[in-house]
Amino acid sequence: MKHNIMVERFGIRLRPITMDDAEFIFKLRRTPELSKYIGEVDSRFSVHESWLEEYFQREGDYYFCIELLSGKAVGTIAIYNIADQTGNWGRWIISPFIPAAPASVWLIFHVAFDILGLSGVYSNTVIDNASVVSFHDHCGLPRTGIERGGLTIRGVSYDMVIHTATKENWPIIQERLKKPAIMAERLLMEEADDD
Repeated sequence: MKHNIMVERFGIRLRPITMDDAEFIFKLRRTPELSKYIGEVDSRFSVHESWLEEYFQREGDYYFCIELLSGKAVGTIAIYNIADQTGNWGRWIISPFIPAAPASVWLIFHVAFDILGLSGVYSNTVIDNASVVSFHDHCGLPRTGIERGGLTIRGVSYDMVIHTATKENWPIIQERLKKPAIMAERLLMEEADDD
């Protein structure tokens, strides 16, 4: 969906995805260490471009590029499948060695609760993706379910852990994300100084 939401904090900016991001997203999603726990990615760039063109027509789908304040794209994140004031947040991929996780999650929840006015957001994470499951647990996101066989990757079926954040527990999650986001911002600033 075409939208104009742009937010920044902790050295990170979320801005709307554009067609100019197509090649970056395609490469990011095909990076071996990052694609291990995401759904199948067609090897044809034209299929990816078609999906993006369809995305721009779809309502209730807010897809963002995660970028440094310098404008360098480092990842993606989204809120989609919005129904009854609740949405799925995901499409969360960050380039290796970029400490943007706490800030990007803080910002996507800010969009969900403070800008879109949603009452809840949930994520589905492959249960074997221990680092991301642990990150969600440490942020204070309650586990609200397991989706058995929720995703098939290269012919292997995986269970998914569902974590849910609500508008009511957003203040607690905010505080849990704030300290690591501030620490990561210092690293991002050092990286920007080295460029």
